[in-house]
Amino acid sequence: MQQPIVPAKAGEISLDYHMTLEALRSGVGNQYHVGSMAQAVYMAMLLNQRGYGAAMPDLFRDAEGVILRCRAAGLDTGICAVDNDAYALLGQVLTLFDQQLAAAPVQELIAVNAKLKQLFSAANAGHDGKETVP
Repeated sequence: MQQPIVPAKAGEISLDYHMTLEALRSGVGNQYHVGSMAQAVYMAMLLNQRGYGAAMPDLFRDAEGVILRCRAAGLDTGICAVDNDAYALLGQVLTLFDQQLAAAPVQELIAVNAKLKQLFSAANAGHDGKETVP
């Protein structure tokens, strides 16, 4: 629990998020993909707050904005996609997250995941059953 996640598992997690980003870039993404990218952004943000990785000050705010715009556009048009700038920004988050997966102990990943679930549960409870980004 004090060691980082096994590299093969970290690679599996990373690949899933990178494939999700590719789905959004290619225009075949859906709300699941948007939610998955939101999860990666918030995991990276929480790990960063715990001292894992160095991020530019506005990276997470800008990434959250991309996620919210992508979600809203998907709800309006049925198409969940990101442009080249958003793709590059989310790619920066995923690069940071990859570094964090390689460095953070498993217990930190578990703690951050639990915190994220708690935050999303609270957010979902505040929306009277309406769908929100997980």
